[in-house]
Amino acid sequence: MNASGSPLTIPKTAELRRIQLRSRRLVTGDLMGQYRSAFRGTGLVFTDIREYQPGDDVKHIHWKATARTGKVFVKSYEEDRQLRVLVAVDMSASMRALDQRSGYAKALEFVATIGALAQRGNDLIGLSLFAEKPLTYLHPKSGAKRTQQILASLMNEQGEYLNTDLAAALQDISLTLRKPSIIFVLSDFLCPPFETELRTLSTIHDVVLVQIESPLKQGESLGLVTFTDAETGEQVVVDTSSQMVREKWSEALEAQRLRLRDTAQSCRADHIVISDSVIRPLVRLMRERTRRIAR
Repeated sequence: MNASGSPLTIPKTAELRRIQLRSRRLVTGDLMGQYRSAFRGTGLVFTDIREYQPGDDVKHIHWKATARTGKVFVKSYEEDRQLRVLVAVDMSASMRALDQRSGYAKALEFVATIGALAQRGNDLIGLSLFAEKPLTYLHPKSGAKRTQQILASLMNEQGEYLNTDLAAALQDISLTLRKPSIIFVLSDFLCPPFETELRTLSTIHDVVLVQIESPLKQGESLGLVTFTDAETGEQVVVDTSSQMVREKWSEALEAQRLRLRDTAQSCRADHIVISDSVIRPLVRLMRERTRRIAR
């Protein structure tokens, strides 16, 4: 549920520049290093051929060069360090209500940060927008232009979508995105179950569930507030100054986080929560992934 108020004013060109400049400043050399350590390429790239040496795998023999020269040559490979990244963003009403502090604004900032990391690493980045059905899809490409297109698509999406069908969105991505990729799914996850589709997606791709929480979802005291369920229209008046109300609110919020974390773990995906800072949860995730890789 979201507090009633003005709908989010979608930022335009000036706001796009501000978000991009801020995200570029955040992408320090240290953060870039952690990004490279935590997320790895998914394959090998053919680089050259060399003469066969005892112990080389025969499946790497370059038969044309061998036949042409009369000597046995094998193919040399290097790890493909270029990443393929997709950001999938929930565009439903519960993400886009409120004001500039809303979950949608946090999603924009997160996507801009990932875009800046991908651009600096010369990685491919794409976009999937979804709500009650799959919406915009941009295939992963490299370059500053692609990052600008992604942010512009996020800012310019004006449809009014009440519900979230994350299961349909994940299934659509599974059918569309064939090559192994890193997928960041940004949502408040106020939706029907999607575990089966997440498990299928995670068998090929590296999936991170990014749970977005706006400040008003953290149980702050605002007195009497009318909350409207952005996806059903139902309204209720809540006394947020009541300690009991705030405690119950916090308990419900923590329970949702734990459920989503357990779902992610059971499907071999990662899970982070963004409620204020975009960078801190991302850094914690990258450090944890680096430790896992090193084991």
